[in-house]
Amino acid sequence: MPETDSRPYGLQRPTVQDARDALHRVHGPGGPAVWAGLLTAAGIKAGDTSDSAVLHIVEAMAQLDPVSRLCAQALRIRLSSHTHLGAAHTLTRS
Repeated sequence: MPETDSRPYGLQRPTVQDARDALHRVHGPGGPAVWAGLLTAAGIKAGDTSDSAVLHIVEAMAQLDPVSRLCAQALRIRLSSHTHLGAAHTLTRS
């Protein structure tokens, strides 16, 4: 797949689905309840997949239990990496 600005160096920006999957992985059978509580805390409606929803979810996730906070940190790292690599990719292509 050719590189595009939305996938610099093949790195995809984290999505709401990525956040949901991470939370379900670490919370196991309790994942759906934690996810529902997280959406409420973040003020996000089920089905919202916007970039702003991802940011709100990560912020709310960072206020939960220690394991959820680690998930939030991992997602922040991925978001930051995507942003910075995208900027570097744009500069090196111009």
